[in-house]
Amino acid sequence: MLCISNKSLMQNKNEQQQNTQSSSVQDYPLTGSLPKKEAVEETLSELRQEKKDRENAKKQKSKARKFLDAVSYPVVAPVKGIASASKKARLPLMPKMVMLFSGMFLALLIGYATFILIFVSRNFDYDYYYSSAFTNLIIFSIVIIVLSIAVFAALTGVFASIMLGPIRRITQNLDLISTDDLSKRLEPVDKQREFIELTSRINGLLSDIETTFNRQESFIADASHELKTPISVIVGYANLLQRWGSKREDILSEGIDAIARESQNMRVMAEKLLLLARIGNISTQVTKFDLDKVLGQMVGDYFVASSSHNINYVGGKPILLETDQNLLLELVRALTDNALRYTPEGGRIEVRSFMAGDDTVKITVRDSGIGIDKKDLPFIFDRFFRCDRARGRENGGTGLGLTIAKSIAETLGGELSVDSVLDAGTMFTFTLQK
Repeated sequence: MLCISNKSLMQNKNEQQQNTQSSSVQDYPLTGSLPKKEAVEETLSELRQEKKDRENAKKQKSKARKFLDAVSYPVVAPVKGIASASKKARLPLMPKMVMLFSGMFLALLIGYATFILIFVSRNFDYDYYYSSAFTNLIIFSIVIIVLSIAVFAALTGVFASIMLGPIRRITQNLDLISTDDLSKRLEPVDKQREFIELTSRINGLLSDIETTFNRQESFIADASHELKTPISVIVGYANLLQRWGSKREDILSEGIDAIARESQNMRVMAEKLLLLARIGNISTQVTKFDLDKVLGQMVGDYFVASSSHNINYVGGKPILLETDQNLLLELVRALTDNALRYTPEGGRIEVRSFMAGDDTVKITVRDSGIGIDKKDLPFIFDRFFRCDRARGRENGGTGLGLTIAKSIAETLGGELSVDSVLDAGTMFTFTLQK
């Protein structure tokens, strides 16, 4: 009775579990019908077969690779050994070429000689195998191999010397170029296309180095010149204040004003130099904004701050642009500040934005100022360049504003151009692809 009751209890428990599972399935129905057991087993068998096929393919590839490695080992192994030994020995290129090609030729000769000896030994009788003729054949083969290798190594050395001759001449010509005179260029050393292209590339690199070096020297000279004047003014007025500042109020007031003014100029110059250095390595923060709205607000701030100039903005159509908004505003501010500096009081300054095509945005800053002479136009984006240095310093200019604008334009991937007529006005145009 106890066994029957236990069995019945187990059956009831299983039925309850089945009822629970069935109820859970009914409570949370699945979309679609459940796959049959045969279909699942068929899918699993297909997956297993695909796995076996991939493994067999890999084994076949590995066998083929092993066979190729075994066949090519007599030739590849000596070459790899010679290359490794020459690399460790740090030999020049020509001895390496001689060793490498001679090793390859030696491996081929040894293989061919071995084939001949095996062929002779298997196709002649036993007595011939141990005869003096066969011994002479072996000695003759060794002599031929040695002489062939010697001749091949000599020819390889001659050809390597001829092939590497232009490179040696290029190296010798480069030794004649120094930082004292970067204007020298390499002459064509060979008519081969590869050497002509190499010489052209080196000459282009030398031109870039010369341009950068000249700009660096010019920048150091101009920066020294620009800083020399305010430092001299500050030192002069400081000495004057030490001698007479406590006795004469006019000298005290004049000295303090001059020192404050020149210190401010030096601070502005240092900030702009740091900005120039930072622009070259800055990472742009691309955002999406309405260019028309942003420029309208910027020009509105200028209109409130500058009451002596007639400055306005021409736009009115929304232009959605994805770029670094802060850098773009810094560029337009630099152009606007330049226009304000060189436009007389009462003059007109106009900032305009518009679409030039489906994907091209243009921003122009036009003024009715003093203009720029044609001979000065190629240099206006150079650091510290002023058409009239004295006038620029009196107006508080540092000669860096247009340089900053040009650098920002290049960072944003745009182009900055200028059109100007002397004593009539100037217009800067920034072009950017959306």
